Amino acid sequence: MSKDIKQVNETEKVDFDNYAGRYENVLEKQLDFFGEENSYFAEYKVELVKDTLTQPPKKILEFGCGIGRNLKFFSKYFPDADIYGADISAKSIEIAKSENPGVKFFLLNDEEIKNHSGKFDLVFISCVFHHIAPSLRTKSMKTIYSMMENEGSAYIFEHNPYNPVTRHIVNTCEWDTDAILLNMKESVELMEKSGLKVTERNYTLFFPAALKFMRFTENFLKKIPMGGQYYVKAVKTK
Repeated sequence: MSKDIKQVNETEKVDFDNYAGRYENVLEKQLDFFGEENSYFAEYKVELVKDTLTQPPKKILEFGCGIGRNLKFFSKYFPDADIYGADISAKSIEIAKSENPGVKFFLLNDEEIKNHSGKFDLVFISCVFHHIAPSLRTKSMKTIYSMMENEGSAYIFEHNPYNPVTRHIVNTCEWDTDAILLNMKESVELMEKSGLKVTERNYTLFFPAALKFMRFTENFLKKIPMGGQYYVKAVKTK
């Protein structure tokens, strides 16, 4: 049975503290298939967020920041914003702090979530929900909603389960043993159930390095469900 449809017991959840110190090395091996540095994918998504926002955010949260590989690009593209990273892995946050000295961090626990209620006008969630058990995803999305400012935006980026290359990467990645992939419809429903209004949904990351010259066409392909990932943008309207 494939990992994207299997039922996962809570005791099988991956402990990211165990991977924090070698996350980059493992990820580089996984992305050798594409022939380019993993930082490309991080910057690609942050730049996409910048290009699809209607106004620059003041306070940004990466929910599930891991070791912070996306955060340096938020600092690059949003230099005037206050940037925060949050995760359940204390060891990952330690590494993220050393790599991103201008970013503020907190552990995702009940106290800190309450302390940051209604604070952020941009929340970025990249490849996090496939690690959350389906029974807990609605609660996690409502937590994100609670930390958003009115009129704030949230972006979910997730692996596209219809893309065979993506499925190969997930199926061979040692920290994806608990992964249950969710399709775009599921991500849309999660955001809508939390109270957010979905304003954009597109597929992205269509081309590897060998076809880099074709990347300018991705804007014309964004509705075709074959990109390596997809994103859903939603707004808190009340």
